[in-house]
Amino acid sequence: MKRITDSSTNLAIHTIIQLVWNEKTITRAELSRLSGFSRSTITANVDKLLEDGILLEKPVEGQDKRKSLVINQNRGLFIGIEMDADCCAVGACDIMGTLLKEQCITIDYIDGPDAILKQISHAIEALQQSLAERVTDILGIGVGLPSPVDFAGGYAVHPAFMPGWHHYPVGPKLSKLYSCPVFVDNEVNTMAFGEAFLSDQYRGKDILFVKLGAGIGAGLIMQGCIYRGNSGMSGNIGHMRVDGNTQQCKCGKVGCLEAIAGGGALLKRAELLAHTKQNTFLQKVVEQKGYLQFSDLKEAIKRRDSQVIQMVDESAHTIGSMVGSLVVFYDPKAVVLGGNLCEFGLQYVDSIRRAIITEATPWIKSDFDVNVTKFGDSIGVIGSAMLCISTLIRNGAFVNEV
Repeated sequence: MKRITDSSTNLAIHTIIQLVWNEKTITRAELSRLSGFSRSTITANVDKLLEDGILLEKPVEGQDKRKSLVINQNRGLFIGIEMDADCCAVGACDIMGTLLKEQCITIDYIDGPDAILKQISHAIEALQQSLAERVTDILGIGVGLPSPVDFAGGYAVHPAFMPGWHHYPVGPKLSKLYSCPVFVDNEVNTMAFGEAFLSDQYRGKDILFVKLGAGIGAGLIMQGCIYRGNSGMSGNIGHMRVDGNTQQCKCGKVGCLEAIAGGGALLKRAELLAHTKQNTFLQKVVEQKGYLQFSDLKEAIKRRDSQVIQMVDESAHTIGSMVGSLVVFYDPKAVVLGGNLCEFGLQYVDSIRRAIITEATPWIKSDFDVNVTKFGDSIGVIGSAMLCISTLIRNGAFVNEV
């Protein structure tokens, strides 16, 4: 492709690409109005972007002569990777964040980072093969790790349950392997970013995303951008202490929210009910399998098991009260909930919502929301890809292509 060297032209092209991507579809006249560039500058640079296949032009619905511009979504793939406690989701997205294909693999951190990256590499290759009908060049990769992360370095920092991952160069290794930019962040940050960018009602707003799974974490979005804090550990609410509780946490402290209300904590309490023969259903499951899974708790709720329902409701109230205190401090537009604990159902989510509102009233406005992510289990993969895409767009990476 032809390389543009004039700095003003580069600025115009960078601005055009950003605006088309942000607006999703836009006319040349609207580009001129929003960018401040003249019609002739817009026309000349849009024509170059059309010629190079970065933009496409299509008729505006209901208007024969008027045309709008869109980003060419078939120029390549952006890979999103979300790593969790025992599994890893790998997905391929187009440049607008549409998830094209996703694959989940079981991982064991005892195997070490080299072995797990090899598994991820195989999953990426499988995705490329399954999408062979389109351009499958990898243009960028985003990774969400269940750990504090050095964003600039692209690695985990003192992860709690990932032996061998401290300062392991995830980003540099993947970048070398695929010859593309790689961005690594905390997994809840990537979820929060995906939610904030792809949900029209939250775009550019302040939101608090709370992931409820085996552990508990939060991602803070300030005016559409991730807030990482001084050391990259912002949002680590799972290790904030619940007053009056002395439950031992795996981090070494006592009374942590995660140790009381996280998915792992709920399974421990359920196993105690089973082993002490206080719950017939859970006891039978343990006798048959030898252990309990998250799906067993969901089944108990489905059977209207009062002990499990009460346990889960208490957990929801504890989480909601803690998050409500954060809402008073942070004053977000919304709290968005994600993670597999949300699959406990409406009663669980409503218990969290009520506790948040009780704790945060009267310091919240009437338009404050508490919702479950509409992207389901895929929000981590989509968010990781979106973090990569938006960073490249913002930094003008695509300008060098033309």
